[in-house]
Amino acid sequence: MVQIAATIKVDKKAAPDLLAAALELEVETDIRLASSFRIRLATFRQGDGTWGFLDDDRLQLWKPVEVSASLDENEQQLISGYITQIAAHIDPNKGGSYVEIMGMDATCLMNLEEKIKDWPNKTDSDIAREIFSNYNLKSVIDDTGVVHDDKAATIIQRDTDIQFLKRLARRNGFECLVRGDTGFFRKPMLSAPSQPVLAAQFGSDTTLGSLDARVNAMRPMRVEMHQIDVIGKQLQAATADTGQQKQLGSTPALSLSVPNGVQSKMFVKQDVCVNQQEMQNLCRALFDEAEWFAQASGKIDTAAYGAVLQIMQPVPVKGAGTMFSGLYYVINVKHTFALNGYTQEFTARRNALAPNASDFAAGPSLF
Repeated sequence: MVQIAATIKVDKKAAPDLLAAALELEVETDIRLASSFRIRLATFRQGDGTWGFLDDDRLQLWKPVEVSASLDENEQQLISGYITQIAAHIDPNKGGSYVEIMGMDATCLMNLEEKIKDWPNKTDSDIAREIFSNYNLKSVIDDTGVVHDDKAATIIQRDTDIQFLKRLARRNGFECLVRGDTGFFRKPMLSAPSQPVLAAQFGSDTTLGSLDARVNAMRPMRVEMHQIDVIGKQLQAATADTGQQKQLGSTPALSLSVPNGVQSKMFVKQDVCVNQQEMQNLCRALFDEAEWFAQASGKIDTAAYGAVLQIMQPVPVKGAGTMFSGLYYVINVKHTFALNGYTQEFTARRNALAPNASDFAAGPSLF
């Protein structure tokens, strides 16, 4: 039997009393949104009229909190963040009162102040590196290449730092998020090592309590952009119509034929780029996003799975038929510790259908 445990630290100090009083502990990690935590603590009126945990000096706004999960003593951090909300429920029924401590990862600090700022003569990756360093964060950054020469155009920020970075990330097809003490501004790592296999209705190998999957054919498979170069007065054009991401399956979206010879296409409108390379980056980013035409979500039996599922990494799924078995990229995981155990709910996506046999180290049987 897998030994499952959780750890809560406040201000870098272990808080086992919080874990002992926890009615529910929830951590949600996501590649698109801030990761968050919620800790519901049982509280009782004490002899002096105060309530347990409600006026605890440790549980104050902006205190740093870390939550980790351990399976057979293999500990993995789920979130490192800050308390941003505190709520209390006082119930007339004995045992019905509780305090909830809620918070987010370090992006909450990056979302407090709206700024108007120019960023001359920098690449998007230069900007990301500088902003992350302003919050004492390490960074993992892919180079974006295009320098915005202020003789032609200058990037203007008119939003919070994290909103601004996410806007820059979208136009490059990048992920932008914070995990622990590190900020990420990069392409999805589709070739990263796979996590343990998730299996649906697979006899003794079953690890999924449920699985929902869908595929959507209504995605653009050709992206074009046209604009006039304001300096050279020349027409510029950029196109993206072939996949450059690793294909997570044997049947990519581009292999699907549309009836009557119809071609799926979109034009980029109401966007201005500084040069043709930036136009190409934008078209590529939109095409890469459109390729994610299949998605799966499910609930994991953690004791059977024996691992902590993480975002930003691939995971194989088997037992879901030819169409939906195969490799997925995990984009959201909700970890819940409650009185009845530890469950994980996930959302993952892929840019192809049907499996590649090489995605499964355990052998060729996928169904």
